[in-house]
Amino acid sequence: MPRLLIVNADDFGYTMGVTRGIVHAHRHGIVTSTSLMVNMPAAAEAVELARSEAPTLGLGLHLNLTAGRPVTPPEQVPALVRSDGTFRSSADLIAALPSLDVAQVEQELRAQVARFSTLVGHPPDHLDSHHHITYLSPPILALMLRMASELDVPIRFPLPGDPATAGDSLAKIGLSSAKAFVEEMADVLIALVRSSGVRHPNRFFADFYGDQATLGDLLNLLVALPEGTSEIMCHPAEVDDELRAKSSYVTPRLSELSALTHPSTRELIFAEGIQLICFRDLAG
Repeated sequence: MPRLLIVNADDFGYTMGVTRGIVHAHRHGIVTSTSLMVNMPAAAEAVELARSEAPTLGLGLHLNLTAGRPVTPPEQVPALVRSDGTFRSSADLIAALPSLDVAQVEQELRAQVARFSTLVGHPPDHLDSHHHITYLSPPILALMLRMASELDVPIRFPLPGDPATAGDSLAKIGLSSAKAFVEEMADVLIALVRSSGVRHPNRFFADFYGDQATLGDLLNLLVALPEGTSEIMCHPAEVDDELRAKSSYVTPRLSELSALTHPSTRELIFAEGIQLICFRDLAG
């Protein structure tokens, strides 16, 4: 069985530095796909840059409930926002997920899908989510799956790495508050996805992150890549002042960009016979 690999850069449109880094990692590296944050001020400019400089870059939707402001007027989704109209923090929202009004979540996520189609001119080629938030509640995951089915697009696999260690993997990328839930609900989440009929890669790797976002870590991940279809999540960027102001994940993005564009990375992919693909290439 061949080894097929999607290298997806999250946070497209978060800032223009992030956007430029992702486009560079596609044009000069191994990034094949990205996920657009349609509620960010730089989203429209990001789409134009992709259209002019990276027409082969896969473009999906980074469903977002934890950064910036909602697409929906904040007063219509009060459960999702703080008093200033911005989304709640990831830790705050994760704690509230068991009692969250799913109708408000649906209103906002569908508004983001509509905004994507307006900006890009067609629906997204896949769905995933910022801070993995849509995977941390069975009702919200079920909603995401309904939306993917309606759009006839794939989604990111629900858990990183092995289900038994998925909680630890999420903790390593800053989602410690989700660890206990994922350890308890891993089987339920996977069953929901597999019973839905929605397409997805066979596995999802989130380990190329933080202290492990080095060239050596990436090469080791590629050498050990199993047969079937895998997705590696990444966050390359050219760091700008806006990113420094918005995000706690800054300097490692430069390390990711360097590793993803290093000549050794593409040489190893060729030597290992790994085929780079996009989400739109997943078989029905």
